[in-house]
Formats: sequence, structure tokens, C-alpha cells
Amino acid sequence: MEPDFSTDTLTAQWLSDAEMPLANKFYRTHNFRGKARRHDPCMVIRDGKNQIIACGSLRKLTDSQLLAGVGVAEAYRGRGVARFLLARMAEAYDDSTFTFPYRHLVPFYESLGYEEVGEAGLPSAIIDRFHTYQKQGRDIVLMHFQVLP
Repeated sequence: MEPDFSTDTLTAQWLSDAEMPLANKFYRTHNFRGKARRHDPCMVIRDGKNQIIACGSLRKLTDSQLLAGVGVAEAYRGRGVARFLLARMAEAYDDSTFTFPYRHLVPFYESLGYEEVGEAGLPSAIIDRFHTYQKQGRDIVLMHFQVLP
């Protein structure tokens, strides 16, 4: 990691469909479950040496979108990189944006405008995917982005 690291040296970039393999290489290299898919918005964060150090995507579902695949390279964790990434991605959030963070990350996501919600009245694509992930043993929470008026 750069000794003089600060988020001032970071850049955010939405990837084109042709660039999606860069995100998937990042996920594989850092052993993340995520997978970027063509036609789904995907953002990467690059350090001062132009290396990808974080990634996240918005999965387009029927009547909703799911913030997924958020990952930060281990050497950069705890330094504001995830907050930087998600703040930049927020330009694409709307009132149909959901995420399923691990339970220990709920306060972090709340600080970014997400709120824990129940399943009543939510799009079936969100509920079905949430249940699938829960059945895999993940300790996750269903959260909805709250658009400010």
C-alpha cells in the first residue's frame, strides 16, 4: 500500500461492458464471491498507481436493483475506501435500491442511507434472492436505500 495513502489519491470509474473482466479479475484475485455482469452498472476504485482496489455493482432486477459485490482489497480495508466507493455509486441509487450486507456491517450501511426493512410489500425478485442467500448460511440483513426528499 502507498505509505502516503489518502482517499484524495483515489479515482472512481464506472466500467463499460467491455471492461467487466477487470472487475471479475479483481474479485478472483481477492477471493470475493462477486461477479460483474455485462449490462449491470459496475464501479471500481483505483489507487494512485491505477490499480483496482475496490469494486461494487448494481444488479438490475425486475422492479428493483441490488447493490452487490462490494469488495475492498485487504490492504485498503479500514481506510475509507468502501465509503468512498459507495458514496460515488450513490449517484445511481434510487428508491428501488436494496442491499444484503452481513449483519456486522449494518451500522456502516445505515450511515450511508440504508435502512433495515421487513419483507412485506417488497419486490419478489429481492425477497427470493434474499432467501436464497440466507439458505446458504449467510448472516445477512435486508436493507433499502432511503432517498432523501
